[in-house]
Amino acid sequence: MVYQPAHATCDYTSSLDSHQGIESKAASQPAPAPCGDTSSSGSYQDLQSKDASLVARTEADHDTSPIPTSLWAEGGFLGCLTLFGGFVGSFATMGQVSSFGTYQAWYAGHQLSSYSPSEISWIGGLQLWVMMFSGGLIGRLFDAYGPTLLLASGTLIYTLSLMMTSLATRYYQFMIAQGFLLGLGAGLVYNPCIAASTTRFRHFAGTSSGIVLSGSGGAVFPLLLQRLLNSVGFAWAVRIQGFLALACCIIATLTISSPLPRNKNTPWIDTQSFRDAKYVLVCLAYALICLGLFIPSTYIVQYAQAQGLSENAGFDLLSIMNAANTVGRIVPGWFADKLGRLNLMIPSALLAGSSCITLWLFAHDAATLAAFAVLYGVFAGATMGLDVAVTAQISPPENIGTRVGMSYAFMSIPSLIGSPIGGAIYARQHGAYSGMIVFTAIFNILGFVFLLAVKLMINRNIFVVV
Repeated sequence: MVYQPAHATCDYTSSLDSHQGIESKAASQPAPAPCGDTSSSGSYQDLQSKDASLVARTEADHDTSPIPTSLWAEGGFLGCLTLFGGFVGSFATMGQVSSFGTYQAWYAGHQLSSYSPSEISWIGGLQLWVMMFSGGLIGRLFDAYGPTLLLASGTLIYTLSLMMTSLATRYYQFMIAQGFLLGLGAGLVYNPCIAASTTRFRHFAGTSSGIVLSGSGGAVFPLLLQRLLNSVGFAWAVRIQGFLALACCIIATLTISSPLPRNKNTPWIDTQSFRDAKYVLVCLAYALICLGLFIPSTYIVQYAQAQGLSENAGFDLLSIMNAANTVGRIVPGWFADKLGRLNLMIPSALLAGSSCITLWLFAHDAATLAAFAVLYGVFAGATMGLDVAVTAQISPPENIGTRVGMSYAFMSIPSLIGSPIGGAIYARQHGAYSGMIVFTAIFNILGFVFLLAVKLMINRNIFVVV
């Protein structure tokens, strides 16, 4: 979830300097119309009355405050404290969710050995679906009540889910504890982490989001779980991760805050957003990408074992991929604030898909698999690390929270079914991975096509900052 101050601008298309917001132009010329192309049927002007637009521009014209030069200058102590809490909360939640490939490999050889890889992957798919689909509802609750209550309740549910997972022995128990409850608890913590950070930063929205997203501890959890499984067994391995998550979530609850006033009148669903062609295409792009996005992290351990590598080597590859994913989330956020969010997201989606065809499809040794893990991790991380910023960029300021929540709902269904579809293709090919790999590549590249269409709708000049 992401929320912006009331007068945040969406115009990133006219010049290299325009990304810095309304303030950079207020002293010398009228502020640009938000969201770029005001002539399109889905533009900001269609969603705002003329009077409201006039008020916003008048206020922007009188805003001569200097442009902040650092995160501290813009967000201050509370802003930086919120970023720290968001980083820690993201580490505990997204780190666990993005490491499901470790559990996938373990369950296939132990508790759920009688189930197919596709059936096991439904547990991880349910996690992602609940976490993402709940984003819209959590965004509305964030508007109404702020982050603290959501974080506190999420901490309790998330910790409970891990403790119950440590006791599970049957498929339906894992589905309830690790699938539904963990997804809900993670959503209640993770979404406010993202939302609160962007309420305190406008000029550094991409950078601040990248910092929070970089906390995703996907590089740590596979290695930690691998060592614990071999030393203390499954039950205590999961419990130790639960205690670690509890400590992180408590820190997040105590440090995260939002300066926005509480608003209980925000609509749960903004139906007018579906009249905006750019927003609809962006949501479709996200959905297509999510069909294949999580397949590599889910099956990389099993794929490595199929190539003759040890289970430990497979866990190491997952950690490498998640570490690269972390880099891909934070570094492009800083560049996106200068070069354009879509300008970074579009090639990232293309390169994520291309790496599957050029590397993963032909990877039969540790070196090639490591190269794929690094490249795919970086580009996949950049693709999804910028989704919130891109949605905010093409949205009216007062609708950002609702629109981001709805976009997460769009992504939730493909996230639920993507990995199971990959597992079904694997089973159909009787243990061959080529179909799964091509499936992953195709949908990343299709997402690239839709994102490129949005950029061209905003401005046909490919060198313009968008």
